[in-house]
Amino acid sequence: MDGLHPGVEPKTIHRYRSLLVPVLFFALCATAQASNICPAATDEGEMYDCLQQKLKASDQALNTAYKTLIARYKDNGLSRNPPTQDQMLKKAQLAWIALRDASCDFETYESREGSGFGTIHTFCLLEQTQKRVEYLDGLVGAP
Repeated sequence: MDGLHPGVEPKTIHRYRSLLVPVLFFALCATAQASNICPAATDEGEMYDCLQQKLKASDQALNTAYKTLIARYKDNGLSRNPPTQDQMLKKAQLAWIALRDASCDFETYESREGSGFGTIHTFCLLEQTQKRVEYLDGLVGAP
């Protein structure tokens, strides 16, 4: 124990300090990247609203690509037993949504008590959703 933090083990203090640096770095990077996406935003509220709009647009693009693929793969069973390809896509998409949400919850965990949490969390969801849209659009464009 040290004199500055009575009752707290030095290892605990060091562990929290070592966690603080990556968390602050992530928050600063997310904020900087978010400002590139929403350059007109002048405060946290405007940034959050802008990112929410971008996330909504990305969700719509995601749904469009998903529905296109579902229609393409409808009842496309290469074997005599289910699942069909559209059922497999649905299962994969539901698993991806759970993974995206859990990943963003994990990645933004340390900032959840801060005032910028909503913005940082929304940016994470947006970034992951945009990557998924690119992936599904690639499948849509494939023969």
